[in-house]
Amino acid sequence: MKKNTKINWNLIIRWAGTLLSIGILIYLFRQIGAAETWAAVRKISAWRAAAVLGLVFISRLATWGRWHTLLQVQDVHVRWQDSLRLTFAGLFASNVLPTTIGGDVVRLAGAVRLGIGASLAAASLVADRLVGMTGMALMLPFAVPSLSAYLRAGSEVGISHAAGAAGFFPTVYNKVKGAAARVFANFSYWLKHPLILAQALAYTFIHMLAIFLIVRILVEGMGESIALPKIAGLWSLTYFISLIPISINGLGLQEVTITNLFSLLGGLQPSTSISLAVILRVVWMIGSLPGAFFVGGILGGRGQPAGETEP
Repeated sequence: MKKNTKINWNLIIRWAGTLLSIGILIYLFRQIGAAETWAAVRKISAWRAAAVLGLVFISRLATWGRWHTLLQVQDVHVRWQDSLRLTFAGLFASNVLPTTIGGDVVRLAGAVRLGIGASLAAASLVADRLVGMTGMALMLPFAVPSLSAYLRAGSEVGISHAAGAAGFFPTVYNKVKGAAARVFANFSYWLKHPLILAQALAYTFIHMLAIFLIVRILVEGMGESIALPKIAGLWSLTYFISLIPISINGLGLQEVTITNLFSLLGGLQPSTSISLAVILRVVWMIGSLPGAFFVGGILGGRGQPAGETEP
């Protein structure tokens, strides 16, 4: 009986964090003003919107290429069609479905149902996440100039902002430190195949470059400018902060982080930052929509075998 009534604090924290983050986002939106925010969005031209949509699918295909490459580490042939639909199904679960079941869980379940060995599927997903984190970690130095300038001007910004930064950035540091430790702990399997690892990292760089260009195109479309290296640094901070497990799939948390980082450290107007955050959420959802055609069949167990099953 006790087991049935046990409180799932992790789930409660995630839902509470999600609601709190969304609440903060709504508050910021009201403070900035809907009219000013909408005015910033309306400045984006049609060609910029088309370029963003093209880049988001390049980003999605790069994440597929990264995982598909990592799946080739053993003598098991995984069809590109299978890994592609699993990738998009996972993206759909992460960016569209309001569920605590993440995209990695969907990919793992689908991979096993398709006949990919359970150990290979699980290990490849860990490696896929760690390669992505490694790529983002390499971008963190680009955030140092903006962060240093912000901390030097802490007295001018205000005590509350400085106090927030005091707890904010050590959290990011600890997250990156923990990620680095996991990289060395779990990469031994792939270190024996450095070429595959290098190819996966190359796909990560393509994925990241697409994201950075999306941000730059949107910001310039709203009448402001920001250097690409600064975007890389600020987005890497956003990435690691969004990994903190206090919301469902980073919902709300990512938007609040983008709004604050790109305003405080990036020098953008608050209306531009919050517009950027909301537009990016919509863009990620649009780029994940093809997964809607696959997620039902994958979770329902339909699919062709993709490799040898483990005993």
